[in-house]
Amino acid sequence: MRSRAAIKSHPIHPILVAFPIGLWIMAFFVDLIAVARDDAGLWAAGFYCVIAGCVGAFLAAIAGAWDWLTIVPPRSSAKATGLLHGSLNLLALILYIWVAARLGDAAAKPDKVALWVMGLGVAVLGVTGWMGGTLVYHYQIGVDHRYAGGGSFKVRSFDTWEHPICNQSELADGQMLLAVIDKERVVVGRCAEGLFAFGDHCTHRGGPLSDGALVDCTVQCPWHGSQFDIRTGRVVSGPAVEKVETYQLAIRAGEVYVLPPEPAATPVNPPKAA
Repeated sequence: MRSRAAIKSHPIHPILVAFPIGLWIMAFFVDLIAVARDDAGLWAAGFYCVIAGCVGAFLAAIAGAWDWLTIVPPRSSAKATGLLHGSLNLLALILYIWVAARLGDAAAKPDKVALWVMGLGVAVLGVTGWMGGTLVYHYQIGVDHRYAGGGSFKVRSFDTWEHPICNQSELADGQMLLAVIDKERVVVGRCAEGLFAFGDHCTHRGGPLSDGALVDCTVQCPWHGSQFDIRTGRVVSGPAVEKVETYQLAIRAGEVYVLPPEPAATPVNPPKAA
């Protein structure tokens, strides 16, 4: 899932997170040494590291929040992990802002309370760093597969189901396109038997099937390897156990349309016997 907050396809968030992590950890250990040596120059350096780290954390939070809102699949375990990751990072930012406010200026000597709060902030950073690694290396958030796959990822948005999604000849065998239609994520993919449409959410943990691999009419989720037959939606291989939703397609003048899902039938209660 390619990051939206990026510079020439390189995500901004991992660039910026290095600043609060490095500066806040440095501030904590520099202040420990400064207090031990009673060195005013060192605790002044620690204070400036706290301030600079807060600025870096604020900027990193903006980029991270934008990616969380725009590219992490809704109703997925990555969405929940990302929310917890961001919430704990916000907690760390609040802790260090509190430390800066308590010290007031660079001339103030850090007291035991400030050092304990900074230590807590460092511990929180360790947890959020672990979760950030999970989001990237496990859920592949922000990973750009264009160069590995040799093609460009296609995603298009539509307000209604009445617009054509793509041209009939636009997708080659094994290629997929993600269409966000009235907030519904639908994947159109081509295999040897033609074009088929199916839901983007893996039924295991909500992984984006559009970011996976399509081989011989079987799509594989990039998160945990569940495989689905795109013709029927059935599970080919777990850990998923529920089939993925499929959609009907219509071809009109060479253009591909996804038909909206039919509303569920309302059960009719038989009349009660008198």
